[in-house]
Amino acid sequence: MRGGCQRILEIQYGELCRCICRSEVTIFNVPENAAVVFVNKDGDYFILSPHVEFCGWSTYGRCNSDEDCIVAGCSGQVCQSKFEELTVTICEWLDCYGAEKFNVSCRCVDGRCQWTSTSIE
Repeated sequence: MRGGCQRILEIQYGELCRCICRSEVTIFNVPENAAVVFVNKDGDYFILSPHVEFCGWSTYGRCNSDEDCIVAGCSGQVCQSKFEELTVTICEWLDCYGAEKFNVSCRCVDGRCQWTSTSIE
């Protein structure tokens, strides 16, 4: 596939429940500097971090500004909205949780809290 953007599209089959889950997806033959965009069944899209090594996750809670987004989880690996119930995780540390190390921050992007590259303005 040519170009600088790859899209992952979520399609609903039947009556699937909607849940936050962490599934591993492997995409082959993508240029290292390409962006990856996840498009859910409602047409909302999220830019996935270009830093494959970073393994924090986002709840994609609603937000109006960056101030509505908070870092949660015992190891600071979750990006969520301050309007959601606080996400609780087990207290473990993985090297891939270091947001600063991977130059990502928890921000409001298109009305959803998510990890994104710090260099994107």
